[in-house]
Order: sequence, then structure tokens, then C-alpha cells
Amino acid sequence: MIKAIISLFWVFFFALNAYAKPPVLESFSVINISPLVENVIFTFNKVKDYRFIMLSNDYWYIAINKKIIRFKCKPKPKLSIKRILIRNIRNETRVYVKMDSRYKYKYRLLLSKNGRYLIVRTEKILTIPAATPNKVITKIPVIVIDPGHGGKDPGAIGIYNKEKNVVLSIGKWVAYYLKHDRYKVFLTRKSDIYPTLAQRAQLANRVKADIFVSIHANYAIKDKYHAKGLEVYFLNTTSDPRAIRLAARENGVSVKKMGDINKIILSLIQSSKIDKSKVLASYVYKNTLKYGKRIYKHYKGRGVKQAPFYVLVDTHCPSILIETAFINNPQDALMLKNPLFRKQVAYGISKGIEEYVQTRLKNTKTQ
Repeated sequence: MIKAIISLFWVFFFALNAYAKPPVLESFSVINISPLVENVIFTFNKVKDYRFIMLSNDYWYIAINKKIIRFKCKPKPKLSIKRILIRNIRNETRVYVKMDSRYKYKYRLLLSKNGRYLIVRTEKILTIPAATPNKVITKIPVIVIDPGHGGKDPGAIGIYNKEKNVVLSIGKWVAYYLKHDRYKVFLTRKSDIYPTLAQRAQLANRVKADIFVSIHANYAIKDKYHAKGLEVYFLNTTSDPRAIRLAARENGVSVKKMGDINKIILSLIQSSKIDKSKVLASYVYKNTLKYGKRIYKHYKGRGVKQAPFYVLVDTHCPSILIETAFINNPQDALMLKNPLFRKQVAYGISKGIEEYVQTRLKNTKTQ
């Protein structure tokens, strides 16, 4: 008798389960927690049994075990998700998700206590773009990378960081990429020390540099909410008031003294150096903006400009100064805080330098 009752119970249980209402996907969203972390959120009426399967690092699916779910909403691609496919296979529903293949990811699966929210936490793993092999050249170019400020001189104080720290990080990555492409690279500083402006130029001349690049982060005295983006400078005199103020800050002198400095610089620099530096600046500007935008979609280009920077005066080679972004602008500052953005900016700078070198070599061969 007891066995019969138990048997009837299980028959009744499975019958009820078979006709139970299927899980319903009520909403789907992707929330950007930070530049590197996104939460993919599936909201159900209730879900219990599920699987998370990785087909590759950037391709995975969620399966609701042995259930065909109903959809109140249609999941759509957003942020790092590039494609979504929904398939019913073997009496279960699978939601396939294809991520942006430029990145590697770490995943973590979370289910809320009430069984409503199934969350896939995706975190981008910082990766290094593959270095492209350099063309065969007769002389290995010598490049000096100058991370601005350092030591007792913090540079501009930003929302999240000091200029000296941000540009040292970028400078080291530029050196890394160029060395991987078989260039000979020197850094004016590798740690938190302060070489004088004269010492930086002296290093470039001592190693017979072919290119000198000084890296900085900009600062807006006024209108910090609108002043943002990339500027690349080559050495020349200027009458632009903002460029004069910027040069005064980087030179460590008052704006009043810049009039005399303009005249001195005009007497020191050669027109050939100006022309080559301008071309170098244009290549670096184009590539830095291109690669920076892969992380920072609203990365603004403010153009190639000229100004009388001390650090560029005494070098014997084409020389430029890069103001990567505004360290006190809320959007720019957040990106400068992001290691992935700093790497992409560095990669763009290295690609601009390489494009300049290859172009100059082609021109030399045809002359």
C-alpha cells in the first residue's frame, strides 16, 4: 500500500513538472560597471537549473536545462556583445553570445537568491597588441622617449592622478612597442626622478637620436569640462595665447617671459628641423587618435600645433611634444586612469613614429 502511494506521488510530481509553466526571460541588459567590467543581466520570472558553457574565450552560451523558455524581450547586442543567437536544442533553450574578439575575458556567473537575476560578469583582460615586424633597414633608428616632469616636479595635478605618473606609464609602453619592432630606444627617465629640460635634450644628442618625443598630459585652467582631447606640438614660435600659456607651464616660466623666449627660439632653430618635426607630429597625431578611439570613443582630436617648448630646442633631431589628454577634464581623466587606454595611446604613438621613419626612408631612397 505504501509503495503504491509513493509511486502515485512520483507520477503526479513528474506530470505536474511536465506541465509547469516554462521560465520567462522578462528583460535583458548590459551594464558598464567600469571601462573593463560589464555585467550581462538576464532577468527571469524564476530560473533554477542552468549551464554556462565557453566555446572560446569570446564566445559562450547560457543554457536553461531541459526547458524551452519564453521571451518577453529580445536580447540585442550592446557594448562588448557583438552578436546574440537563440536556439532550442535538445529540449532546452540556449542563448549564444559573441563578444568583441579584440579582447580576452574573465567570466563569473552569479544567480540572485530569488532566482530572478542571472548575471554574467565579464572582465576584459589587459592584452598587448602584437608588435608588427619592422621593414629591413640599413640603420636602426634611435628614438628617445621623454616622459615629462618627474620627481620633485609632479606636473599637472589631475582628478585621479599626477601628470608625472600617467606619462611615465605611457612612455614605458611606447618604449616597449618600439623595442619589439627592433628600434633602439632610450627613456629620459624610467622612474620617479627629475631630469632637467637641458639634461633630456643632452641625452638625445649624446645617443645621436633620430627622433625625440616628449609625452605630457594637458591641464585646463578654465573650462575644464569642455577642454579635452589630444594635441601634438612641434617646435616653432607662436602667437596663439593658449599655446604660449601651455609652453610657459611646461617650460616653468611666466607667460611674460615667453615673448623673449619666442625671439631666442627663432634664432636657434633650423627650418629643416621644423619641417621634419611637423611631419612627425602629423603621423603621431593621426595614429594616437586612431588607436586611442578604440577604447575612448569620444577621444577628441585638437590638432597639430606649434609652440616654443624648451625641451625641444636643443635637440638635433625632429622633436615633438604630445599632450595626450586633459588630466583635469572628467572624461579624459577617467580614461588616463584606465591602463588599457594608456596602452592604446602608447601603441598609437609608436605606430606614428614608425610610419614617419618608413616614409622618410622611402623618400631618401627615391632622392
